[in-house]
Amino acid sequence: MLKKYLDDLESRINPKIEDDLFAQWQQFWDNKISEKIFSPQRQATTSPSLEWPVININDALEDSSFETMMLKELANVNAMLSDGSGLHLAIRPNYGSNILPSLFGAEVYYMAHHHDTLPGAHPIEGGSDGIKQLIAAGIPDLDGGQGKQVMDCTAFFIEQLKDYPKLKKYCRIYHPDLQGAFDICEVVWGSDIFLDIYDQPQLVKDFMQLITDTYSAYIDRWFELVPQSEGLNVHYGWVHPGKLRLSLDSCMNLSPEMYEKFVKPYDVLLLGQYGGVIHSCGKVDHFAPCLTDISGYYGFNLSQPEYNDMETIYQATLDHNIKIISLNYKTASQTVLSGRETYGQLMTVS
Repeated sequence: MLKKYLDDLESRINPKIEDDLFAQWQQFWDNKISEKIFSPQRQATTSPSLEWPVININDALEDSSFETMMLKELANVNAMLSDGSGLHLAIRPNYGSNILPSLFGAEVYYMAHHHDTLPGAHPIEGGSDGIKQLIAAGIPDLDGGQGKQVMDCTAFFIEQLKDYPKLKKYCRIYHPDLQGAFDICEVVWGSDIFLDIYDQPQLVKDFMQLITDTYSAYIDRWFELVPQSEGLNVHYGWVHPGKLRLSLDSCMNLSPEMYEKFVKPYDVLLLGQYGGVIHSCGKVDHFAPCLTDISGYYGFNLSQPEYNDMETIYQATLDHNIKIISLNYKTASQTVLSGRETYGQLMTVS
């Protein structure tokens, strides 16, 4: 099923164009962009030689051969080449955000087919007593839950690309959505975590340490399959230094003081070891200033600037030589029109 689609993409990749695009990103990270907004552009578009299918995510999740998952991901590559996107060609084993929670026993469930969206997960049973049992057991089986499925899918991707030299070079396989330590903690623990932070603070810290150790063990195993560069790597089409994209979505529910006490030490460990960028949904301006001194933190992506005081965000990023990645074009343009200095550190995809 995949061959004709792989053949189509291989025939359309122009190494000079892809090298030029990567060079644009390199200049951005080398602080050599003279424009107020960095908007990378692929120099030319190419049209597919065949019709690409639209695939429901449930069909991809349920296909044990991994072909449907890969085809759905390759369809994104087709769109990048067709639309002239400034994002780097990239695919991943897209099993959602509950991969690491599933290792701890969180039950992953698929949404109804018509929703066409990624799975959810139920917290473990037993509340804080269940968490104590997890801590006592130590790092869980990395093949448990979705763990082995994700690794096997990644290996399948690698195998399929081996006879396509341009795809192998220019289409990066990027790491699955492992979220961040506190996001994992909330999914496994459930909403009681926001009470137990007060009632059982040491238990929260102990579980956060176990999550961080498990994260490292799992991502190290994944990096054995897909070795990362010591320079620039790719996630979601973004090109950035470091090897991780950490998500801090659940941190929107914490005060800055709570972030500092219960989350930051573990983000410091992961970014200190691997380096990378941070993503967060929702309102983040209250804790973004807490991030500025983390070693290995190079860029920030926020998906909903309309919920934030952007000047606070800029003071916590641009003014500290921390780049903003993939800000929506409307917000980026308004920033420039306001006269706000961007130092060439603001990236958008128009």
